[in-house]
Amino acid sequence: MFKRSDESLIAQALNGDQRAWQQLVNRHQQALYYFGLRLLGSQEDARDLLQDVLMVLCRNLGQYRGDSSFKSWLFGIANYRAMDMLRRRKPVDDDSALAELSCDSTGLADQLAQDQQQRQVQTQLRTLPPEQRLVLELKFYQQFTFDEIASQLAISSNTVKSRFYAALDKMRLQLEDDHVGQSANF
Repeated sequence: MFKRSDESLIAQALNGDQRAWQQLVNRHQQALYYFGLRLLGSQEDARDLLQDVLMVLCRNLGQYRGDSSFKSWLFGIANYRAMDMLRRRKPVDDDSALAELSCDSTGLADQLAQDQQQRQVQTQLRTLPPEQRLVLELKFYQQFTFDEIASQLAISSNTVKSRFYAALDKMRLQLEDDHVGQSANF
């Protein structure tokens, strides 16, 4: 069975096809949820973001012009809403949310090491300014190009790159400090 394009599904959904609308939502909701989970740090906030984005999508689907990919347009909405949530709410340090992000592993030791690394990265992500955290999320997890991120955030590509590399430097320095601190405890 062939996979219908987002544009085809959008056209059908705008003509009242509920099945096309549901396929479009199903195609993107998991990525949006995990985007919110990584960026906002809690399952509740991620669900709120997903619901908010889908409501905006439902009301504004007809405004999609096709200037960029649908995914890029959709994540532009998610970016805006997530940044608004970050401004209004203090991020929650909820490690139980990270359990959803773990991958299946063959051994318990591998899984524990992977979980610990993931917790360290997520903790470091939460210490970054929201603008830098957002750029890392879009680049690493959503795999957007610098130009696509710049378009979504309405900033220059150079600003995106600056935020990206500044965030990587901060994370690298903090992870090195953590590693030195842990080595000193042995």
